Amino acid sequence: MNNYSVFRHPAVLTLIFVMVSSLAGFASVVGTFDRSFQVSGPVDLEVLTRSGDITVRSGSSGTVSIHAKIHSGSGWFGGDNKPEVQELQNNPPIRQSGNSIRIDYVNLRNISVDYEITVPEDTTIRAHTGSGDQTIEGVRGNTDLESGSGDLRLARLTGDLHFQTGSGNVRANQISGPARGKAGSGDIEVEEVGSGDVDIRTGSGNITVHGVNGGFRAEAGSGDIRGEGTPTNMWSLRTGSGNVTLRVPSNLAFDVDISTSSGSVTMDHPVTTTIQGRVQESRKSIVGKVRGGGPTISVHTGSGDIHVQ
Repeated sequence: MNNYSVFRHPAVLTLIFVMVSSLAGFASVVGTFDRSFQVSGPVDLEVLTRSGDITVRSGSSGTVSIHAKIHSGSGWFGGDNKPEVQELQNNPPIRQSGNSIRIDYVNLRNISVDYEITVPEDTTIRAHTGSGDQTIEGVRGNTDLESGSGDLRLARLTGDLHFQTGSGNVRANQISGPARGKAGSGDIEVEEVGSGDVDIRTGSGNITVHGVNGGFRAEAGSGDIRGEGTPTNMWSLRTGSGNVTLRVPSNLAFDVDISTSSGSVTMDHPVTTTIQGRVQESRKSIVGKVRGGGPTISVHTGSGDIHVQ
């Protein structure tokens, strides 16, 4: 009997069907709960989960609304979680103290919870998930996010932003305020629409930042860096292996210190070298001033091209 015939055998087909059916229900939604809290003034929200997605969006003032979906790994290996699910529905780990709302960890085996939360615009957020995506939109307050594994999707945030993910991509649009973040592995894209310094790092992945109006620091162990904006403080960019492309205003005055060990350097701005001979052979390094000098743009890459537009 050949391999193809084995998989057509009725007993084997039945076994495969049972396995797929069981795995399909391994993390099925087995329960929900809803809670609503009245608040007055700015809100302080903290969300902690070992596994599950976190979504926070702005809504009406005076109310924090929480909708939760409970997932259970109740397939072959999960056992019967009905009593635990019922207890979680009746007594979710949520506490209110004035305008502070805390959603605590769920310490139940094979149970994860997704949270969909609506808050007033003036809300400070701290959120942590061991494994899961986070979506934060439309709040006006400092935001501090951490995920062991998962993507971050952020939009229309005002205030200081700090994020960290071990493995996952980050996309932050319409950010007004300073932004600091890092990823062990993943691409990071930030769009700034206000003033503030940006500090982004990734071990492996690309970094793209638009609309910087302030200082800019970026480091990538392996990956490309693209930046666009107006330097009012120092820009410092480093990548071990990858290209760096920067776009600044055509009339900007700035100092420049850029080099690549293996690659080429292209400058679309007139450079006056401060030390004779520092525009080196093959244009691998340039140190000088553009239009009399100003904030420093410092770029170094071990292997890759550098282009300042």
